[in-house]
This record gives sequence, structure tokens and C-alpha cells, in this order.
Amino acid sequence: MADQLKLTVLSPERRLLERAPVASVTLTGSEGQIQILPGHAAMIGTLVTGSIRFQVAGEPETIGVISTGFFEVVGDEVVVTAETVELQGEINLNRAKAAHEKATAALNDASLEPAKYRKYQLKLERSLIRQQIAQGIGN
Repeated sequence: MADQLKLTVLSPERRLLERAPVASVTLTGSEGQIQILPGHAAMIGTLVTGSIRFQVAGEPETIGVISTGFFEVVGDEVVVTAETVELQGEINLNRAKAAHEKATAALNDASLEPAKYRKYQLKLERSLIRQQIAQGIGN
């Protein structure tokens, strides 16, 4: 059994990591938060908007926000493919607060169609998580 994982993190905009050595990966899946350690059973899962945490060997822990996508664990390799990936230092707190206000205002509109209501619910959720990660809340 390997004592490290090889982590790849991808989004349509960038390849954040490719086979980087990490001790563990913690991410938000559809069944809740999951921590993947060396020796983890093979699996595929879906991602929901939430946090991702990992520590590349010799570096401080990295924390970020991911949105919908999927992850796969095979042997000592973990591949995370998300619609968006934003690291803690990349989050614009003012922009996240503005998105929060916009989504809240839209959700208060009683005439909002169900599909748009769901869209703004997801935007609100993402803005809240982005604010928490940017401010170091829950780290």
C-alpha cells in the first residue's frame, strides 16, 4: 500500500494539479464530506458545491471551493473533475458577497419559476461557501 495519493484536480478552465503527491483529500460529495486516504477502496462519486482540502508534500494545506462534478479513486490515484475550482486565496470576497445579495433578492421574488428558483438556490449556496472559505471560517 502506498503512503501517498496522486491527486489530479481538473476544471474546464484549468488543470490545478496533475498527479501531485498528497497524504489525503477531503471533498464534498453528494453523500456528504468524504476523506480519501491511501488504501481507500476504488470508487466513483458525484460532487456538490463545497470545500476541497489537500496537502501537497512539503507545502501547507490547500483549501478551496469546488462545484458540481465527480471524483474517482483507483488504487493510489484520485481524480477530481469539477465545474469550478477556486482556491482560498483566489476568492474575491466582495464578489461573493454581491452574489449572495443578488441570489437572496432573486429568491424573494414570488413569481420566480421553479427552475430559476433552483438556480438561485445553488448560487446562494455557492456564495455562502465561498465567503466561508475566503474568511477561513470552518477551517
